[in-house]
Amino acid sequence: MFAREIAGRRYALAIMGIAHEDSSYDAWSSAIDALEALTNNSQYVEALQSDGMTDEHFQSIVHDVIADIGMKQINLFRLLRSKRRLNLGPSIASYYRELLDEHRDIIRVTVRTAIELDTDRQAKLREQISQETGKKVELSTIIDSSILGGMTIRIDDLLIDASTRTRLQSLRREFERAGR
Repeated sequence: MFAREIAGRRYALAIMGIAHEDSSYDAWSSAIDALEALTNNSQYVEALQSDGMTDEHFQSIVHDVIADIGMKQINLFRLLRSKRRLNLGPSIASYYRELLDEHRDIIRVTVRTAIELDTDRQAKLREQISQETGKKVELSTIIDSSILGGMTIRIDDLLIDASTRTRLQSLRREFERAGR
């Protein structure tokens, strides 16, 4: 996992501003995905920012990753390279996706269960969370047998823990207090 940097947020905010002007959110999303792919590895960043890398060769590499990249997007890559800030790629991508979700009124929810949820249960959960929050829900599920049963639901920084493991731990603490 990488550390999100505040400079990445500033770039992402600027990109969102440009995308908003001409509703080019999807084009920017594709470019941001490519930026992240090119900059996920520090060795790639070093090679792309090396003194031996010409601007033409750099643009050729970017075009190989995303053939239909627009001029505004390629200029972002060139700007980051010239400022030696390509290492911000993953941070910019993370912030941009967050800002785009906010713009599109989407929340990302992670549900952790001991067993797999069937599609009907996922749909009901998605609908319930959507009604509670008033937003579109992107649901991802994780199977974690250590929670024993029930589920945990993470929505941004909010964790709703309705797992059997947590309930048993709570019950144990109550018994220990009662036994004193």
